[in-house]
Amino acid sequence: MKIAFNLTVFLFMCLAIVGCKKYDTDYKSFLDNHEITYPGLASGFTYHAGNLRTVLVWHPSPDPSIKTYVVKWNNGRDSLKLDATSHDPADSIQLSIPNLQEYVYSFHLLTYDDKGNPSIGQDLNNVRVYGPAYQSTLLNRAYNTANPYVIHNDGSVTLNFNKADTGNVATTVKYTNKLGASEERSFVADSSSITLPDYKFGTEVQYRSSYIPVKNAADIFNALTYDKFPTIIGVAEMDKSLFKAVYLPTDVGSAYGWELYFLWDKSTNEPGFHTPGTDFPIWFTIDLGQSASLSQLKLWQRMSALYDVGNAKRFEVWGTNNTPDPSGSWNGWTQLASFTSYKPSGLPRGQNSDDDKKFAEAGEPFNFPANGLTVRYIRFKILETWGETNYFHAIEISVFKQLK
Repeated sequence: MKIAFNLTVFLFMCLAIVGCKKYDTDYKSFLDNHEITYPGLASGFTYHAGNLRTVLVWHPSPDPSIKTYVVKWNNGRDSLKLDATSHDPADSIQLSIPNLQEYVYSFHLLTYDDKGNPSIGQDLNNVRVYGPAYQSTLLNRAYNTANPYVIHNDGSVTLNFNKADTGNVATTVKYTNKLGASEERSFVADSSSITLPDYKFGTEVQYRSSYIPVKNAADIFNALTYDKFPTIIGVAEMDKSLFKAVYLPTDVGSAYGWELYFLWDKSTNEPGFHTPGTDFPIWFTIDLGQSASLSQLKLWQRMSALYDVGNAKRFEVWGTNNTPDPSGSWNGWTQLASFTSYKPSGLPRGQNSDDDKKFAEAGEPFNFPANGLTVRYIRFKILETWGETNYFHAIEISVFKQLK
């Protein structure tokens, strides 16, 4: 029995060896007696988002046998081929894929060696392509409504804008220069203003902002349309040497030696103009010495009574281009504007901040609406003072006219 068992085991071992020898090379028949070779892979496979396109980026494979790169998408139905020109992994290869839809794609990158062997490939998923839908959401950067522009003494104009939205990279301004030619200038998102050195006053200014959808995007998107900037009217200070006091029967008088003409003596030191105590409202009249369309008024308070006592809080300015009625009536006068003095800190009476002081020292500006009305004579009607007094005082005024 023992001998028979040993013989049986021996026979099975022989059959196993014969079987292995028969099948260990059978795989070669499936590979046509060739070995499989996989070329090296690229590295750093990524992309830059674009406008109805994407820009694929990768570092070359160091495998010197690689001759070609092939990118496939849409489940392999679309592809692009690119010759390998470098095998230095420090280099960068870029391939723009055009004519895409606004969608999310997946791309498959293959390398091929000089014998046509492909790599196993690598995938790049969630590649977002941007287009009209994204562009339709873009808004132009908002201008500063409180202080949209500043006109400088040299005739240049600075346009002021609010903080830029996320993704904003620049804003382009279109305007007409002093020679009548159209011109464009741009400023970046980090800046809140742009200066136009040669703007022609009164002409239209348009602006449009540009955005990138994500960091390092391949393309910049513009807002669909330009927006209009507020009309910029050139201004110049009127010549104070032409100003004259007009004393009409119903006008308020002066007190304490603070005369009306001190309001344009080009000094912001005391004395100024001071009225006697009387029932409000009160008014007084000035001849500007020339006809003009007014743009702005600056008023300097009495600093020793800052935002208090007889400094004006609410007042109106009226105007006429005709010689005032000698009776002192309001016939022929037109209200140009109604103003309320502004206190930056908002603190109660008797409390003033450094900002309040700086604001008042510079002369508080009051802007007239651009109604085109030309006047030579102006009449101040004082309605209320900061100290709720029955008298008014001020130190200096400046009047600015629109330039045509």
